[in-house]
Amino acid sequence: MKNVDKLRQDILESKTFCFYPFLELSTNPSGYIKPCCYYTDILFEDDSNDYEKSFNINKGSGLEDSWNSDSIVSLRKQITNGTPVSNCQACYRDGPASMRVRSIQEYKNNVDILNLVADTIENNYVAKHLPKRLELKPSNLCNLKCMMCNSYDSSQVGKELVELAEKHKGIEVYTGRFIEIKPENNGVKETNRAFLDLGAPDWSNNPDVWDSFIKIVPGLEVLSFAGGEPTLLPFVERALQYCVDTGHSKHILVYVSSNFTNINKTFLKLMPEFKKFELIASIDGVQLVNDYCRYPSKWSQISSNFAKAKQLMSNNNVKILVNITVNLLNVMNLDKLLYWLEDHAKEYPYYAEWPFNINLIFYPSEQRITALPPAKREQAIDRLEKYKLDSKLLKEFPDLTHKINLVINELKLPYTEEDKHNFSTFVKRVKVLDNHRGISIGDYIPDLKDAFK
Repeated sequence: MKNVDKLRQDILESKTFCFYPFLELSTNPSGYIKPCCYYTDILFEDDSNDYEKSFNINKGSGLEDSWNSDSIVSLRKQITNGTPVSNCQACYRDGPASMRVRSIQEYKNNVDILNLVADTIENNYVAKHLPKRLELKPSNLCNLKCMMCNSYDSSQVGKELVELAEKHKGIEVYTGRFIEIKPENNGVKETNRAFLDLGAPDWSNNPDVWDSFIKIVPGLEVLSFAGGEPTLLPFVERALQYCVDTGHSKHILVYVSSNFTNINKTFLKLMPEFKKFELIASIDGVQLVNDYCRYPSKWSQISSNFAKAKQLMSNNNVKILVNITVNLLNVMNLDKLLYWLEDHAKEYPYYAEWPFNINLIFYPSEQRITALPPAKREQAIDRLEKYKLDSKLLKEFPDLTHKINLVINELKLPYTEEDKHNFSTFVKRVKVLDNHRGISIGDYIPDLKDAFK
């Protein structure tokens, strides 16, 4: 145990260590494999960053094929030796509220996992075990075109990009998002080479992917699904049913992220069969703020589905969590969403754990909250400071204060020329999208009406 004791202490003192590259694989809807969903690149056979040597389950790579690739072995070595990794910037930014720190809190006292990490390090960072965690995005099929989203994660965003390109005789697109009208391009110009396979078929019916998945299931501890919209994806339902039928559900914790426009009755039936099942509601605001940010969803439907799903928390192994993507559009009204959650927390079933999580948007950069003009930032800060004073949830779950402070501290950063440029860019983007959708941001988010004139 001495080696594990020392390893644990080193991990607690490290500024770079994260458990996830030792435990997890993640995919994006195009099939590319990553060490986690926050990592800003994909995995390669070697350090060349040659996309011909990338791992993609849509091109025949098994999930296990990437597990001890040169790129992930190098990553494990770097984070263990204290070397900052450029693709992990989101976690460095988020500090104590980051997924990196969350991984440490989750596993720091788990001797079995510490031994797995120690064995991997001693084996020159090559893992003898298969992944303990999987996050899968089987398709970009989605029924929404959220303002922060992209065509790789939403088929509706992809469809809208095609409509815009035809309407304006050409647009510029970056990371699957509309940037500006560029008629001279005579079509869609995609400048991000990492996602060249947007038109790839849905891999959820790929027999090789399924075979790779069932190899890993027996040792799985965590299984996550995102999208697209997972409640619409046949692979997700099939995978959950397989875990139940084989009895493996008893040792698996499931996370499913959903936009809550749709309640899948099969999910509701299967949820209590797992060791734990966390249904994550992606909600960014209440009322019209929700309807704008996650267009064209309707708050009446979202709030009704949330109330129904929350009743499942009467099963001790079921949790309903709200995940909030904080961005320029919703940060001024974030307090209203938090107060709405406070009201739900008063009603049975009660929360035994965090009722919400906050993620600061990283992409698109022009939608980060730092792009908000200074006067608007001050208003947002004042509202969040008042919420902190009023909140009973923060007293019940004090670690959530880190999440609120993460937002406040970001808003307090100096307002730079880059921020000003990002805001100007986003205003232009919003005007084109509003015109195309036949709506106006001022009607949905009055706090931003004057800023977006």
